[in-house]
Amino acid sequence: MPAVARISIAFLSLLLASGHSDAETQTLIASANFDFVDTSGEPRDQSADHQRRLRELADYLRRQLAEQGKFKLVPLPCQDGQCTATDPGFAALSAMARQNGASYVVIGAVQKTSTLIGWLRYSVLDVRDSRAVCGDFITYRGDTDEAWRRAAKFSAGQIVRHCDFNTQK
Repeated sequence: MPAVARISIAFLSLLLASGHSDAETQTLIASANFDFVDTSGEPRDQSADHQRRLRELADYLRRQLAEQGKFKLVPLPCQDGQCTATDPGFAALSAMARQNGASYVVIGAVQKTSTLIGWLRYSVLDVRDSRAVCGDFITYRGDTDEAWRRAAKFSAGQIVRHCDFNTQK
């Protein structure tokens, strides 16, 4: 057997024997859908667009978190329907996340305050004791698909860079 093959087999054996994989070092996290409030007072009904953007924002945020490699996203059973901090509520979301193995859950809300300005608020909470691990309040300009996507991308980056998940009890 060539030396390179023997070294590769030995290295693989060492990895398997250690029982340590990237999946084990990833933080298990669930991400709920976000609530939405429109206080802009605009006369045109944009609820269908906003509901679509809200679903896309939650999906995009989940993808952004998963792509970082730091997290393993755990789906919540309610994700395809109403699945927010308001309904069914944080206690129910925490229970679902715990049942599926997650240690943390992301919750949040989007508010459209005018044609040009919206805000996104999120919190990452420990499902065991409801302690906030981190959170932020960001504003964004525009009521477009791209503006909402940028808000989700920025928020995911903030979660990755600024949340302290090393406080396990």
